[in-house]
Formats: sequence, C-alpha cells, structure tokens
Amino acid sequence: MLSPPGGSPGGRAGPERTSRLRFRLTLASTRESAVARSLLGPSRKGRKGIATMKAARLHAYGRPLVVEEVPTPEPGPAEVIVRVAGAGFCHSDLHVIDGEIQVLPRMPLILGHENAGFVASAGKGVTAVREGDPVAVFGGWGCGRCDYCVTGHDQLCVAPEWCGLSNRDGGYAEYLRVPAEKYLVKLGNLAPKLAAPLTDAALTPYRAIKKALPTLEPDHPVLVIGAGGLGQYGIKLLRILSGAPVVVVEASASKREAALSLGASAALDAAAPDLPAKLLELTRGGVSAAFDFVGSEGTLELALGTTRTLGKVYQVGLAGGTARMKVMQNVRFEVGFEATLWGTIKELREVVALVEDGRLALGESELAPLEDIQQVYSRLKRGEVRGRVIITP
Repeated sequence: MLSPPGGSPGGRAGPERTSRLRFRLTLASTRESAVARSLLGPSRKGRKGIATMKAARLHAYGRPLVVEEVPTPEPGPAEVIVRVAGAGFCHSDLHVIDGEIQVLPRMPLILGHENAGFVASAGKGVTAVREGDPVAVFGGWGCGRCDYCVTGHDQLCVAPEWCGLSNRDGGYAEYLRVPAEKYLVKLGNLAPKLAAPLTDAALTPYRAIKKALPTLEPDHPVLVIGAGGLGQYGIKLLRILSGAPVVVVEASASKREAALSLGASAALDAAAPDLPAKLLELTRGGVSAAFDFVGSEGTLELALGTTRTLGKVYQVGLAGGTARMKVMQNVRFEVGFEATLWGTIKELREVVALVEDGRLALGESELAPLEDIQQVYSRLKRGEVRGRVIITP
C-alpha cells in the first residue's frame, strides 16, 4: 500500500512537511521521466505484422474483463497517444461491468477513465505537448460543439464521448488515444502513475464541494456519506476549502478510522440503529450540505432527511438509488438537490495544482499490474479496498 505522502489530517502541510512532499514527488517524477523513453519503445508485432498492445476489455455485461492483445492506436490529426503509466480502478466501473449501468455503445471496449502517463506520439496540429511529457488525462470528452462543450463543461456534453465509457477506448491498456490536446494536463513534480486518480477520485468531489461553498458555514457541519476513494478526497477538500466540521457515515470500520485520520469530526457506522436521529442530534438539527458518494436508496434518503432548511444535497455516487423528496414529510423547505458529474478541465488543473504545491495530499493507493485487473475487480466488489487501486499496464 502507498500511504498519502505528507500533509496533515486536513490536507494541509507545514513548511518542513511540504518540503519533504515536494522532494518525494520530484524524485518519483524524475525516476519516471528517466525511463519515459523506454516506456515509449516500439509495440509488439502481431501475427500480421500489426503493432499490438495489452489491454483489458469488456466483451459483455456481467462477464470478466479479458486481458488480450489488441492493435496499438495511432494518432490522427489533433490526436495524442499517451503511454499509460497508471489507470485508477473506479467503483463506477463495477456498475458498468455488472450491467447495472448500461451506457456502452459497443463491446468489446477498453474501460478505464482515470488515466495519466507520458505522451508517446502526436498527430498533425498538436503543439502544446511533445513526446515524453508527463500528463494527466481529463476523461470527460465531448463533441466540442454543443453549448456545454463551448463553455468548458465537456463532461456534460449532449453527445458525450467519455474516455472508456463511450465508443472511445479507455486506459486499461498500454496506450490511450486522446482526441484533443486540451484534455491533457501537464504534470510538474508529480509522478504520473500516482496522479491518475486525481482525474476523477479528486476532481469529482472538488467540483461538488466548489458548488456547495456558498452554503457551507463554520458553525454547521456537513455530511459525507461513503469514505472510499472519492469520499476520502471529499473530506480532505472540505477541510482545505471550508471551515465546516465534517461528519462521515461509512459502513467499513477501517474506512471510518481513515476518515477520522483525515480530519473528520465524527464517523458513524452506516448500520447503526436510529442513524438519522443520531445524526440530527450530533449536528444540532441538520447539516448545511450532504455529499452522497454512494447514491443508493438508503443513502439518498439519509442525506435528504438530515439536511437543514436552506441546505443542499449533492449526489455524487451512482449506486442506482432514487432521490424521493416530499416537503414536510422527508425533506425541509428550500432544500436543494443536485446530481453533480465529474468536473471541468480547468478544475482538474486546479486539483493538480493543489497536490503539486503540497496543499492536498494524495489519497491512499496501491499499484496492481494489468494482468491482475480481475482480482482488483473482485476485491473492490467485496469492499476490501480502502483507497484506490491503480492499474499499471
């Protein structure tokens, strides 16, 4: 397991600890840059002389991922090929693989939407990056033409082309084709394989919390439901961006301990009897904002029922629940509800900046080779992963 490098429980770092953090990230980045050229070496040749790479593909819902040889992508005009150093295994992929979220327009497909690595090659017209550059890959790709794309909200595109969740293959592979250089965020002193989860696990809660800032107050707690990969970043970001106390609800005892170590004021067992009443008592009548990183029927009901008047509920997790709101029955007056999605390219740049200058500590993670991806799937499904597993093709 890789522990978060440096930083206090709230994500803040003093001068000495920040210095150590920068040194460790710089050392890791230097080592990866030193081998970048070897990582960009020639692909294998298939039986017909076509360059191939290893990739984990989903052939049908409910079936295991298959690690197999597939053609290595070549860049077209304006496209960039990234040699994947790390790809975070997101909980959303469990729902996709199991068929609970059936969004894939074709199969087989390479999943993986949390990616970082090195630029391997670039097509005609690419000017902002060059071969060997370390980059994080923004995964919310769009059509580039609709109102949402032209205003910088590509992840909300009316015809999304999300990385690993559309017709476009994702990063559970040695190489990844990126449709435009604008989707690449250059890295400075941060090792790409460790940066991969920032593109979703950190970016998604960052956007939700930024939207909630006008409702957050130092004298009223906020609620975080779920302390997995996204929830842990949510706790740290709330500590950095707001003065509101953080109360966590989590089923796993080890994750509750992690939440407290990251700065949560309290961590309650999701299975505790009379949980809503205990939350209302602990928060003196309700929270100013609730962030549901699970998104089940039960967690959404809990979030709505414990948010105070003028508060806001943010659904981030996609566990298939339905938000049922009835004023004066299970929700107070003027409580808002919003389902947030991912973040923008600019917001990813902000997240990377927070990490690279030591204000936000990296989340707990571990590395696993591409060949072990099905084992990672099984462990995550059994709830045995505390933070993020990063696939290293």
